Amino acid sequence: MWWWTKPLLATTVCSLLLLLWMPSGCEADDDNPVTSRFHCLKNGCCDHHEWCRFWASVGECKTNADWMVDNCQLACNTCTRKNVIRPTPRPSNRPRRPPPRKLAATTRAPVVTTTPARRAPPQSRPPPVTRRPTFTATAIPRRLPVTRRPFMNRRPPPPRQRPNIIRPTIRPTPRVFTVTTPIPTFAFVPDIAPVTRFFVQRPAVTRRPPVFFTTRRTFPPPPPPTTTTTTTTTQAPATTHFTREFTQPPTTRSFINTASNARCREIINDPIVAAEDMWRERLSVSTEDNSRRQTVDLDQVIRSNTANACTPRLDEADCEANMCYNALYRTLDGTCNNMKGEPLRGASYRPYTRLLPTIYDNEVSEPVGSLFTDARPSPREITRKLTSSQASVESPDYNALIMQFGQFISHDMAKTTLVPSSKCNVCQNITSRCMAVPITFDDANANFRQAQCIRVSRSSPICGSGNLKPRQQLNENTGYIDASPIYGSSVHDSKKFRDGTSGFLKLPMFNGNAFLPFDQNKCRNRAQCSVIFTAGDSRVNLFVGLSAWHTIFTKEHNRLVTTFKRLNPHWDGERLYQEARKVVGAQVQAIVYREWLPKVLGASFATVVGDYRGYDSDVDSTVANEFTSAAFRFGHGMIQEFYQRLDTSFRNISFGALAFQKGTLHSDVLVNEGGVDPLIRGMFSQNVKRPQRVTTTVTENMFGSTDLSTINIQRGRDHGHPAYVKYRELCGMGSAFNFEHLSREILNTGTRNKLQEIYGSVDKIDLWVGALLEDPIIRGLVGPTVACIIGPQFKRTRDGDRFYYENPGIFSRRQLVEIRKSSLSRIICDNTNTISTIPREAFRVGHMVPCSQIPSMDLNQWRDF
Repeated sequence: MWWWTKPLLATTVCSLLLLLWMPSGCEADDDNPVTSRFHCLKNGCCDHHEWCRFWASVGECKTNADWMVDNCQLACNTCTRKNVIRPTPRPSNRPRRPPPRKLAATTRAPVVTTTPARRAPPQSRPPPVTRRPTFTATAIPRRLPVTRRPFMNRRPPPPRQRPNIIRPTIRPTPRVFTVTTPIPTFAFVPDIAPVTRFFVQRPAVTRRPPVFFTTRRTFPPPPPPTTTTTTTTTQAPATTHFTREFTQPPTTRSFINTASNARCREIINDPIVAAEDMWRERLSVSTEDNSRRQTVDLDQVIRSNTANACTPRLDEADCEANMCYNALYRTLDGTCNNMKGEPLRGASYRPYTRLLPTIYDNEVSEPVGSLFTDARPSPREITRKLTSSQASVESPDYNALIMQFGQFISHDMAKTTLVPSSKCNVCQNITSRCMAVPITFDDANANFRQAQCIRVSRSSPICGSGNLKPRQQLNENTGYIDASPIYGSSVHDSKKFRDGTSGFLKLPMFNGNAFLPFDQNKCRNRAQCSVIFTAGDSRVNLFVGLSAWHTIFTKEHNRLVTTFKRLNPHWDGERLYQEARKVVGAQVQAIVYREWLPKVLGASFATVVGDYRGYDSDVDSTVANEFTSAAFRFGHGMIQEFYQRLDTSFRNISFGALAFQKGTLHSDVLVNEGGVDPLIRGMFSQNVKRPQRVTTTVTENMFGSTDLSTINIQRGRDHGHPAYVKYRELCGMGSAFNFEHLSREILNTGTRNKLQEIYGSVDKIDLWVGALLEDPIIRGLVGPTVACIIGPQFKRTRDGDRFYYENPGIFSRRQLVEIRKSSLSRIICDNTNTISTIPREAFRVGHMVPCSQIPSMDLNQWRDF
């Protein structure tokens, strides 16, 4: 392999120097490249140019196959396919010296100049081209190619030149925009105006690789036929203008049918009967094509987080290539949901929004209390003296399914990337990575005293934040309710649990039951069994109750695929997958807004969420930082120490009740101890705990060695949340200057006195602590501040979602009638083996009825006539 390492090494070094804008002698390295039989085998297969290996590594074998397969046979591995012996290479008309590169003194933009090219013999095919420089000075006039094919590129042919390795530094211009915080109003709160903040966004300087970007040469119009024009290749210095353009010619799969796209855009803009129009006109496309745009997946995030302690973000979306797909189906990463100029709203791998500006000790990144220790008390002391309690106050109306389904929805809407725990293995704060909580000598937990601290990894910042501008965190999931815990948030991730191209999701059998995919070779007996499920969200193994929901909805997907395949034998696997995914997402939405959320918000639901009035493209569905890292963590207070597991006669199974500690990070319990059915049956028979305190199982032995309440408090400080009283003001509950001013929301005098003892000032109360301690709203489970934050978020998530199931045109009118019949009780009945009796309303205690009395959907409305 020695024969190509030298040019590749030289190329790599020069590329790095150009990336850093450092002057070098790289231009001289290829003044006289070897262009004749650079390396040949005995059978006559040759690389006729010294740069063949490099061009092949950047994709030229595909993007410029006509030239590469003949002249770079070894690099492109085309010897057997071409099966020809070429004793001499095709002549090249490349200039002997590449254009010098320099920076303009004033704008610091890249400037390209060219020297007169030397004459070369004629050539039948052009050499590889990856960049076409734009010149505003003298250019070579050419006529446009004549073609009748509507999809053919109408631009002039590119100049014949060697691939030019240029990595431009692009500095986007700042743009001013506003963020308006919607303020929900309760029945007892007067209307107030929204809070509007003005920002100047200065995007980070980005260096873009040449494989994705090209430059375009601009030609003047051709001269009249009677004019004689003398052309020259000498160009005056000109600023290079970089535009987004793919050099790869369109393949059969990625052809853009202009006429179909135009019609699909019309349907998107007037979507009253979009689904019916798409099927009638046969415009439906069920394959998501991402070959023309940047994507981000979980593997990229993990690699960046491990190497750089920061996460990349998704910064672009190309909706034109998938116009007919976007009319009917969601993209997995949430892009192109908003087709009114904001395609990144609600997308995965994007920053969270904020309701209030960040508060950091150094104004950009250091958590409150890390530099100034008197700013906030110790999170562990707050937990021990205030939020943790062995008492359990249960709701008389609702069952434990409401807690477990809430965790599933939380994972549907948000996931924050954490710094790897391996980076935080000591009891000290590490800048930007770790924020350990020290343990005092009087702590009652012996394990914590022995460890001397509770190690807490910080949320990984978005690359570029936390230095000159406030630290921001990344949402790995879409902001929409789209069943992403089942399907994932990128096309790359979804392939891990799809069953090939059949349309089904992987659901192997084990011990007579269907489970999510896992390595069955690691579970040969109960004594030695390690089970790690694979699903659309990596947190599936946190608790067996969460794994049960993943299993049930995966079964529902496969049940729908089976029925659709029988009704429409002509549908391919991709169409079956997309239709079932679309229906499952609609079912989850219907359960959230009709069954689950009204019970959580109680009397405030009608005020902060209200009825659906149609899709609003001006609404941003992106999840708020305070929602995911504080307010929606109220569910941790609903966790109970034990969960019943009942048989068909509603008696305890032989394995007995399940301790919460035993069910965390132990998915083998679900596999070896009765499966999903006994756990679900026990949960809908057990009253749920109210969330105003956290059980000691969560605070003393969570995951074996940590305190979830302490982590929640630290997470709020890590994310820069202002104090609790600031959000009270935001929600219209007035200012609080002392602890008695909290008496309307926190009725218990002893609780307010304990707050004063620990914090000393109302301005220091952490958001999660203050919001958790508030008394619940009438007929609800949460207090007014939690309702104020999560209610408007669910409203934005619904109203800003073009694919919300009740938005006209997403489903046909008859299909919508059937989806409105769906319920969680029906889904449980359809996807469990032994549950035949269930509450009519899945989240309510009692009111048990046979499954035969629960309405079901008529899937015949999906028959394709």
